[in-house]
Amino acid sequence: LEATHRRSIELLADEMRETKPNGGRLPFQTGNLARSLMASTQGMPQGAEGAAVFLKDQDVGAVTATLGLGQPVWIGYQAIYARRQNYGFVGADSLGRVYNQAGSYFIEGAIANWQQIVAKAVAELQSGVEAKSK
Repeated sequence: LEATHRRSIELLADEMRETKPNGGRLPFQTGNLARSLMASTQGMPQGAEGAAVFLKDQDVGAVTATLGLGQPVWIGYQAIYARRQNYGFVGADSLGRVYNQAGSYFIEGAIANWQQIVAKAVAELQSGVEAKSK
């Protein structure tokens, strides 16, 4: 169960990073939004101030490696514009620029796939157990 819990969270993060050009829901321009995804056992990751640039993917596996069964974990984006990309934005921003941007709902899309993600984790782990026993 612990291995399924850990692997399911890793797969959820993979789903949340899946960009539109690769069949996912996450908007892609530079890849910065995808690279800003972070996991934590201490609470929801905070948004970075300003126009932060994330040069590499945050290692979700490092957080899940020590995760106990039932231990809470938070997964969130640090890029400050993640909320607008997910929910959309209509109106003027603080600089007076006017937007009519539709939301991509990549967070809700990943959450909606939770049962399939857990089933995939179970299948991966079972196939690994079967391969070791042969």
